[in-house]
Amino acid sequence: MPSTVSPSAPTTAASVTSTTSATLPKPPHASAVEAALSSSLRETLNLASWGDGPGLEELLGKVQAAIEQSILEEAKLRETIRSNILSELRNFPDAPASAGVYSVPDRWLRDARRNLLLPGHVTACDGVSTGHEGLTATVASIGVCLIRYDGRMNSWQSTFLRQDYHTQTLDPVAQLRAVLDRRGSTLTRDGTATAEAMHTLLRRGLMAVAERKALLERTQSRWRMGHGVPAPLELLTGAGANAIIDLALPILEPLLLGHPRWVFSPDTLANRALLTVANALAPGELAIFQTGKPMLEAIVESTDYAPGYRKRVEAFTTRLGAASVLGGFRATRYAPPQLFVAHADLALEAGLIAMADASLNPHRGSPLILELAMMGARNGLGLNAFQGIVASAYVRAQASELFHQGRVQMHDA
Repeated sequence: MPSTVSPSAPTTAASVTSTTSATLPKPPHASAVEAALSSSLRETLNLASWGDGPGLEELLGKVQAAIEQSILEEAKLRETIRSNILSELRNFPDAPASAGVYSVPDRWLRDARRNLLLPGHVTACDGVSTGHEGLTATVASIGVCLIRYDGRMNSWQSTFLRQDYHTQTLDPVAQLRAVLDRRGSTLTRDGTATAEAMHTLLRRGLMAVAERKALLERTQSRWRMGHGVPAPLELLTGAGANAIIDLALPILEPLLLGHPRWVFSPDTLANRALLTVANALAPGELAIFQTGKPMLEAIVESTDYAPGYRKRVEAFTTRLGAASVLGGFRATRYAPPQLFVAHADLALEAGLIAMADASLNPHRGSPLILELAMMGARNGLGLNAFQGIVASAYVRAQASELFHQGRVQMHDA
């Protein structure tokens, strides 16, 4: 596989930024909201100006007009980005040596599929989770799957129980008050997540650790591919449990810093700033935008760590920020842009592999092998049967009247 990709036609600059926060974003100022609405809040909420009755015809006309205008504006924005940003990527702060836009020939994509993907030299991992929210306890089930195109697949699953309330306690009233206080609030005054909200982060953190542990310990493939970002927020913040950081760092360091042949594919809309820039890429183009430093710094700076943990996380993220890059590509003419994160030393090869696999998924434009891994994780966990299992448990306990749909929460990640 070629180690370099020929640059495409010049395309020139602004600044590319990436921010991820461990807390909720601050609400926008009223003037910003009014500018987005093109009217004052008072005028917007004046019911006298609203339509009376069904208004289906008016809705149809307004929606069509808004979408048509949005498409026109998007085309203009793409041209602006191509002529003012993409060709200047090398000149931006935090630009890696490989920053720029590259045109990838079809024959290189075919070579990557023939020589790396199909023979099984790339192992992908993804995970899913589901849960049952009871009044006194929460059940969470997590499954992960490793898969290769040569037919090799392994999956693992586990179920965890979080007991909120114990009837056999010295002071059941005090414990009940603590449970009610925790469940009665989801956010503190400064907008940070409380223990109840942290439960979701903790489940995601356990799943993220399991995925990366599988990639590190259960495969010897030349290349490894994961879903999301390499070091997600729930691992760098601990998801409310410092033990997650203690578990994650010894896995992340050898996986990401000791092994350069990896690539991670974030959700398509995970970073709208970089996605907007990537949207200006033409079919068959691949770009390297910036190092991972801004994204990782934003997570660390916005997190309140326990004593001793900040220095450990900062030391790791400083090394990973310099060793990783963020990029994007558009695999086919029908596909939306796709972001990826890779090791800086092999970023172009990593992007080429992800793009070659995404071209097998021409309309979604994301790596197909990750979708197969998610399907393997879902089947291995028995995700489709989980709701029925919970319902039958209520029936066996002669408490079917307590079961309702909202108590089963399914999460694909």
